[in-house]
Amino acid sequence: MNSIAVVMLIVGLAVHASPAPNAEPKKAPSAPYGTAKFSPYADIDNVQQLKAVYDFYFPNPNSVPLVLSAISSLMAQTAEFGPHDFDPLKIVVVSHGPELVVFAKRNYAKYKETVDRAASLAQQGVRFEICRGAAAALNFVPEDFHGFTTVVPSGPYALRYWQMKGYGLIPGGLTDPQRYTNSFNKNDIPRRPSAEKKSAKAK
Repeated sequence: MNSIAVVMLIVGLAVHASPAPNAEPKKAPSAPYGTAKFSPYADIDNVQQLKAVYDFYFPNPNSVPLVLSAISSLMAQTAEFGPHDFDPLKIVVVSHGPELVVFAKRNYAKYKETVDRAASLAQQGVRFEICRGAAAALNFVPEDFHGFTTVVPSGPYALRYWQMKGYGLIPGGLTDPQRYTNSFNKNDIPRRPSAEKKSAKAK
């Protein structure tokens, strides 16, 4: 077989393998596993009390309000779904990273909105603790921080202390928190009003 014939054969195979320009893309198979349903825990009141300790260690201080929102959400979900005990939820926040500058009085003007939210959560029972060692590394002393915080010997020490008292660790600070929507998944998300907007319209 000469070289011209070989080239023509290769071109012919390529054309045969390529889809027609106007061919419709194959449809994805329908979801074979049924549909999820919402189900709160029926025996939640047997738990009586939920206890959580949040690990704050964020490279970016502006990550703090994202996790404060998560704490507010946990409080709201507990109020709605239980436990319905006298004191159903206990939360401790341990800050031992770069983000602790948020809680310094000298930075109040810069982080006012975040600090006000944290102070509001503190009034609702959330305990905020700051690592003395990390504070010292950033040239702070205990008197530099807002009154709703407590300076403790160290972050890891505090985290272990609260875990030994039955608090579940929520490691929000192991990585910098990210928003749910990002460049990787934005095209995979349905376009529909959020639950909050639907609720607002219903009212």
